[in-house]
Formats: sequence, structure tokens, C-alpha cells
Amino acid sequence: MSRLNSKGFTLIELLIATIIVLVVMLGLLKGILEYEKFTTRAKMKDRATEISRQFASYIETLPYASDGSGITSILYTNKSEWNNVQCSSTSCVFFEQHPEFYDIGSPTLSNPINVSSNLRLYPSANNAGAQCSCKGGNCPTTLPVCTYEGFSGRRIYVAVNIARMVDDYGRETGKAASVMVWYFEPFTDELKKMATLVIKEKK
Repeated sequence: MSRLNSKGFTLIELLIATIIVLVVMLGLLKGILEYEKFTTRAKMKDRATEISRQFASYIETLPYASDGSGITSILYTNKSEWNNVQCSSTSCVFFEQHPEFYDIGSPTLSNPINVSSNLRLYPSANNAGAQCSCKGGNCPTTLPVCTYEGFSGRRIYVAVNIARMVDDYGRETGKAASVMVWYFEPFTDELKKMATLVIKEKK
């Protein structure tokens, strides 16, 4: 009798140990999945930051285009209020007082390219590799890509606003470009945005 009781107790111990191992394994699996999600979100952010830098560098390499020159370029504003931005030698309050200069519009997860009408460049389509559309006059025939592949089936988008800077006498001194990048974060669906300001001085 004591031998049977001993065997039964051993089976219960084995069952309890198995359950404990399963619980631990489920916890580990959940941790691995959460880490994978975290890694994917980090990769998405890094990719968006890289695209922002590349696009800013692209604008920096463009030849300067003065208003009235008739040169085809993206360096013209698409909003009349941004044609005469006055800046001092040390600061430019315009960019602080006009947050709409960094406004991409109202993108949603179902319509991520629902953008502002003020933009000079904006995504033409939601498919990766789609070129930018250009609004306003003197648009180049060849435009850069504005929609990029991200991670987990999500895409990264770019738009650009342009402002014309002038001195106290109304003479053009340069152009300012706001490079805006956005995406919907994998797994959380949160809208993430970043903006980079590029100043091109007239020489």
C-alpha cells in the first residue's frame, strides 16, 4: 500500500513540475514576442530617421532657385504667406510661430497620405517606391521617392514645405525646407512624426 501511495505522489509531483515548466515557457515566449515587437518598432524609427537624413541631404545638394528665375525646382513655396519670411542674423521666430509649416495634414491608418494642401512635395501613392507629387509652379519632371517600405507591412512617408526668406528690404536671402517624415508604428498603430529644417542660403 505504501508503495502505491509513493508512486501516486511522484506522478502528482511530475504533473506540478510540468505545469510550472509550461508557465515559465509561456512567460519566456511572451517575453520573446514582446522583444521582437520592440525590435521592429526600433528598426522602423531608425529607418525613418535615415530617410529623413537622406532627404535633407538631397535638398542640400539641389542648385539654388531664386523666385522669379523660372528654374524648375522644388525650392518654391506653395503658400503665399510663406513667400516673405523675415529672419534676423541670430534667430527666425517664423518657424516657432507657424507650426503649420511642419504640418503634414491628417493621415490615418486607412489613409496615410491624407496630407495638407500647403505641401510642396507629398506622396503620390501608398505603394513603396512611389514618387512624390509636386504642387505649384516650376515643378521638375523627375521627382524623388516619397513612399518607402518599412517593417511589418508598414510604410514610411515624406513631405516637404518650402518658405522664402527675405531681409528687411524684401530681398531674397534664402529658402527654408521642412522635411517631414511619418509612419504608423507596427503593433501600436500610433502615428509617429519627425521634421528636419534645411536652410539654403542664396549666394
